[in-house]
Amino acid sequence: MKVLLVVTGLFPGGAERIVLELVRGLLKAGHQAAVVSLQGRPEANERTIVNELERLGVHPYFLDLSLLRGYRFFTLLRIIRREKPDVVHSHLMHANLTARLAKLFRRFPLINTIHIAERRNSPVIKILFLLDRLTGRLCSRYTAVSEAAARYHERKCHLPSGSIRTVYNGSDQVVPKTPEELAEIRREWGLASVRKLIGAIGRLDWQKGYDIFLNRLSALRPLIPAGEQWGILLIGDGPERTKLQAIAAAMEQEIPEIRIVLPGYRPDAPALLPMLDLFVMPSRYEGFGLALTEALSLGIPALCSHADSLPELCMESPENTMTIEFTGPDLTENYRKALALPRLPGKVLHSTEEMTAQYLELYREVSSSK
Repeated sequence: MKVLLVVTGLFPGGAERIVLELVRGLLKAGHQAAVVSLQGRPEANERTIVNELERLGVHPYFLDLSLLRGYRFFTLLRIIRREKPDVVHSHLMHANLTARLAKLFRRFPLINTIHIAERRNSPVIKILFLLDRLTGRLCSRYTAVSEAAARYHERKCHLPSGSIRTVYNGSDQVVPKTPEELAEIRREWGLASVRKLIGAIGRLDWQKGYDIFLNRLSALRPLIPAGEQWGILLIGDGPERTKLQAIAAAMEQEIPEIRIVLPGYRPDAPALLPMLDLFVMPSRYEGFGLALTEALSLGIPALCSHADSLPELCMESPENTMTIEFTGPDLTENYRKALALPRLPGKVLHSTEEMTAQYLELYREVSSSK
């Protein structure tokens, strides 16, 4: 079986990593895979996903598609004709709609996957949801990466409840850095002397709520013993980096007991998670929460917002997780409780093998009915 995976872009991110894991799983099971990115080739420092795909022998196509370059859509049609996939599987809303448009010109089974409970209230997003609703019949099957994302998308597109199937993202046991490597990185980042380290991994984007988290760090101050310094670590990059750096600088001035570090994007970020005493995920909205599952695979206590899929995942590891309102009045007490959560041996919530098996079953289902 050959599967053509279409994704909006191949920059480091959750959906993109899932595409990589699906390719890995398909090849391991003896199938073929090809990948198309609607966007152009990432810059050298953001080529992690592309490099991994190429190591697997899969060289992605890059359409560099935009409103001004709409004619590049026809390149997608040529790729579909050349690759002759048994199934096309698209990820994220732009790719889903583009693949549906391609179905008007080519016959192929199409699976669309929703990766986010999209809550931005812009005119563009409203148009995308309208187009999704109007073109739904072109999709052979619809999946989402969590129950929360599935039900939310059904409501937004006026679909029958249960019409979107949930296939959880797969995330395997993280292999951590050695204690010596972690200690060296802490020294490099000026965190060697902090007694508690609270942090996160993620794109520095409004969706992730890191501005809320940083702006309310004063809630930690009553918990810091005299003479101690605690650390805040946000690993990642994105459009809000400058804004978050400004907030961090102001917070360090206001609360000298706290050291805040934003080291940027690290391809090995999950392996650095064991240095944290508490993982936080203050998202405004989510589709899944891949970084959360990676933290839980190492048994690290986690404090998350109530956003969408996060309570759903936390319910699978209730002993060392909490969900709260990061804008709530009782934040200090919630931090106190979260910092007392145990560090456990760790568990894999949904493996990549399990995810691949569910999609393979779905691929067979739709390809046999074409």
